[in-house]
Parts: sequence; C-alpha cells; structure tokens
Amino acid sequence: MPLDELIRVVGGSVPRTLDPAHRGEWIRKNTGIWQAKWWKAYAWRDAGAEPPGPVLAPTLAAPTPATTTSSRLTFPRARVAALSGLTTDQATIPLVEALGRWLENTESNLFFLTGPSGSGKTIEVREWTASKEQVRYISLRDGAVDYGDLVGEDRSPIVIDDFDLISSSAEEHGVNRPDLSELRSAFGRGGRFVVISKRNLQTERDELAEQLRSPARLEDLGVEAAMVVRVEPISPADVRALGEERGGDDKLRNLAAEMERGGGFFPATPMVLKQLYASLEEGVAAPRTQWDGYTVHLKHVCGQPWDRKSSRIPSRVRFQTYRDIAWDLFTGMDEPDSQEQDLIPVPRVSEWLFANLQRDLDITRQRDFLTYEWIADLLDHSEVFGVTGRTKDSVESAEFAHETFYQYFVAEGIRDRLRDGHGMALDGARFADMHMGPLVMTFLKAGFQPGDLDAVARLSVRESLSWMDRLICLYLTEEREDYGDLLDQAPERYWDELEFVLEAFRSLFLRKAAMFQLILRGRVPVDGYLEILDREEDPGAVARERDVLGWGTDITEALVRRLHHPVLAPAIPITAYRLGQMGDITCLSHLEGLTGLPPAHQDVVRAAIHRIKERHEHSV
Repeated sequence: MPLDELIRVVGGSVPRTLDPAHRGEWIRKNTGIWQAKWWKAYAWRDAGAEPPGPVLAPTLAAPTPATTTSSRLTFPRARVAALSGLTTDQATIPLVEALGRWLENTESNLFFLTGPSGSGKTIEVREWTASKEQVRYISLRDGAVDYGDLVGEDRSPIVIDDFDLISSSAEEHGVNRPDLSELRSAFGRGGRFVVISKRNLQTERDELAEQLRSPARLEDLGVEAAMVVRVEPISPADVRALGEERGGDDKLRNLAAEMERGGGFFPATPMVLKQLYASLEEGVAAPRTQWDGYTVHLKHVCGQPWDRKSSRIPSRVRFQTYRDIAWDLFTGMDEPDSQEQDLIPVPRVSEWLFANLQRDLDITRQRDFLTYEWIADLLDHSEVFGVTGRTKDSVESAEFAHETFYQYFVAEGIRDRLRDGHGMALDGARFADMHMGPLVMTFLKAGFQPGDLDAVARLSVRESLSWMDRLICLYLTEEREDYGDLLDQAPERYWDELEFVLEAFRSLFLRKAAMFQLILRGRVPVDGYLEILDREEDPGAVARERDVLGWGTDITEALVRRLHHPVLAPAIPITAYRLGQMGDITCLSHLEGLTGLPPAHQDVVRAAIHRIKERHEHSV
C-alpha cells in the first residue's frame, strides 16, 4: 500500500475523543505500526523483501529488478530550482541538498518549498525531518495550531506541511487565501520554518505570492534571508534513463518519447508518471498520442480526490464541470476580448458546478449540501483549473492551468456531439473569433474510434447543417476516399459564406482549414496558402501541424498519400511544401515524379527536395 494511502486510512481511524494537539503524533505512531503489520501479512509475495523501518526513517533506494511492478517504481529524487535566496551553479539541485544548506545558514528563518501535487514534497521532507533530531514536522491537515507556541527555547526548525490550508476564514466564494502573516509572531520569537505549499508562484497573484516576491513585505513580517525553491518536473531523459536501469523497460521508453513529443502537456511528477505507467501495466495501450496521455492524466486528477483525498467532489462531476466550462469559453459567453478570452467569471463557474452537483442524488441528500463550500473545493484543487490573478471586468475570474487542458475538453465536447450525429450549434457571428488551434483537431482525430468518422461524414452532407459545423466535418473527413462526394454535396451557399468570412478568422488554424477547402473547389489560388506557410507559421505551429497530419501513422507516409489523393490534387504544392518540412528521404521519388506544374509551384517542389536531402545529409 502506498505511504500516502496508508496515512489516509490511519488518519480516518483517529479516535474522536483524542485531543487535536495529539492527533498528528497518533497518526505517525500508528502509521508505523500498520506499515509493519502490512509487511508481515504480505511479505511472502516479495521473496527476500526486508521489513520496512519506521515510517519517517530515511530510506535508501535499492536496485530495482526489471520485473518490478509500478508500485515499486522509484523515480529520481526531487530536484529544485531556486526562485530566490539560494545561489547555485546548476539549474537545479537535489531538494535534500537545498534543505541542508538552509539548515546550516542560521541567518535564514524561512525555506519556502512549492511544487504541484504528487511531486514528492511531503515524502522527501518527512524523510529529511526524520533524519534531523532538531527538526519537527507538523501538517495543517492534523488541525489548527498556535504558531507562536511552536517556537521553543531551542528555536529548533519546524516544517509546516499543507500551508495552503492555513486560512480557515472564507473570503469571496470561500476560496482559501493563505499568507505568511500568521507566522509573524513566531518569526518575532526566533522561529525558523520550512513551509510546504503547492501554490504556483509564477502564475498565482494572491497575497502569499505577492509577499514572497517583495523583500520589503517579507522584512515587515520578520522574515530574514528567505530561500524560495520550486520542485522541478521529471525530465524525459530521467524517465528514459530509469527505463535503461530497469533492463530496457519499453513502457518507460514510450512514456519518455510521449513526454518529449507532448512538450510538457502534463506535470511530470512521480504521482502522474506512476499513474500513466500503472495504466500500461493494466493492459492499456501505450500512450501513442497526446489524447492518450491527457485522458489518463486528467481522469486520474479528477478520479481520485486529488492531493491526498481532500476533495468531496466526485470524479464524474469534476470532469463534466471542466468540460462544460471549456465549452462555455469555446462558444463565447461574452463579447470576445483578445486579452481575456480564456477567462470565466467565478460566479459562472459556480453555476456549472451546481448544475452538475444537483444531478447527483447522493450529493444532494447530504446534510451539509447547502452549507459545504463546493466552489472552494473545486477552485482550491487548481492543477487543472483555478482562480487567476487576472480579472475580467473587475470580477474574480478563473482559467485552465494550461491552454492544452482547455483544448482537450473542447475536443471532448466536439467529439461527443459529432459522434452522436449532432451539430455544434455554434454562433456564426462569433465563429471567426473563436479560440481554436490544431491541437483540438489532434485530440479529435486521436479520440475518434473506428467508425466514428462515418457518423461525421453523414452529418457533413446534411442540408440544414450550419457552415461552421460543415467546415469542421469536412476538415475531419478530408482523407476519406469519398471526400470528393462530400465536397460536391455541400450547398453553394456554404462556399459563398466560407469565402466571405475567410479573412475575418482570428485563428490561423481555422483560416488555413477554410482556405484549403476553397482551394479544392477552385475558389481561391493555392499561392495565398503558401504565403501563410512562409510568413505566419512559427516552429510551434509546424509541430502541431505535424501532429494533425501524421496522426496514427508515419508523417511521410501520410503526406505521400495526400500527394496522390485525386481530390487533393489542387493542393499538391501545399503537400510538397509540407514534405519539405517534415518528410524523410523515402519521399524523394514521389516529389521528383511531379511534372507539369506551373513554374512557381515547380520551384516549391525543388525547394522541398533540397530541404529533404540537406536534412538527410546532416542526419547521416
């Protein structure tokens, strides 16, 4: 049983008559007892296993056999980046080294450690604490404490875990607003503290983040020579090296490759990576696409109450609420604002949350349904979605922690509607302003099951379909053999509307998708599309196009098929250009066989051949 799970189970067994001040000690004592009992009962499953030491004793990682399961998967020890107060020659150093340096520096009375849930903050700091007799550990999950009384005559350092729970007083919408003011008197009495938080100090704009950014404010609170560090995510190189240590573990190699291709699309913490690895061991296909990785991660975040079982919102409610919020943003709930198009007011979030909560009878029957701070529960678990420091019309707003989370949930909404044969009912007056990129389409293509595109194709020829829905349906089906028939069945008014709004699209991706279809119908010349590729695409956009075009297959094979697709013949210069960007040496014969093109387009083909040969020479 994982240590965090064992602590949670033991914590649920604390006698109600126990003095809250002794609660933490009771949990630590009994966790050690039950850890030993668990080993005694199940050690026969692991021949040669050694009984565990005390729950808080420092542990040394033993060599891991190649056959070890994910429950024994040990990732590298946490490394931290210095945000302030700590000078290092390297970008990151081990967390235990940073703690040791702070402990030796008696002039500093605050070590502030931040990092996402599951990054190893608690486990590593508790091990470090257990190895230092003079350091004490408390968690605010064990109840409120008097911080001034914690400081003894010896002024020994104190670790305060779960600092985000320090404020029990609800501000607007019941969201906790922790800050260091609670420790002012303790600092005044000579206290030294290691504070553990999951606040993202790079994005948060709350009181705590502002205090840590301001030396003057810290000095006013009695903080001296503060060290602020952040736990860094595990790199793909670390995961690949771990795979080699485990005898060439293909699952870890695949996971590392997906992490590199995804470009940091989920927090690469030990908790998340163990969950992904466990899903592979259970027979789930290796995450070949970003859709796979996001699905496993987001359902894991929503599916257990995240961050050591502290949430009461069921997984289905949390996931559906995120999806509803993303769709609300996508369809445009207010007038578009280029600066704040990804923000949603907290009252609007509350509406979606309660709409989903009220569909669950088990929740509405709870005695404290009307008094529990559901919105605070949702927003305090901000790994996916939370309160932002930016504002929308002076109203407190929230946003997705990463743009790709928003795009995933948008793709979820589009997929389900199209798969069920329903249009998206988008507002034509706002469609040109919509915030939509190729990653949504990457998610869509990867999320479709075999046969789903048949439903999309049937929908695309529906006479009453709006031009916005038809644009998306025709984009998704452009590699089908019957694509020509689908284009022919589109009414003439569709092409007129598409040509009319072409230059109004703010999304580069949507503008290219519309222009591509107009090129196939002979409505606009292909040269305008080539100019966009030359002038407006950055490396990130090219990488996303690679994902869309090469989904489920080798990118060169996918582009060669498009090169010979008769319906896509008017776009041959575009495909040739893409092969020059992304293709390998195997496509040269196909490009060299292209003849009879206008001189300008023949130049595009020659340039593509030159780029491929040059790339091949450098790779040999």
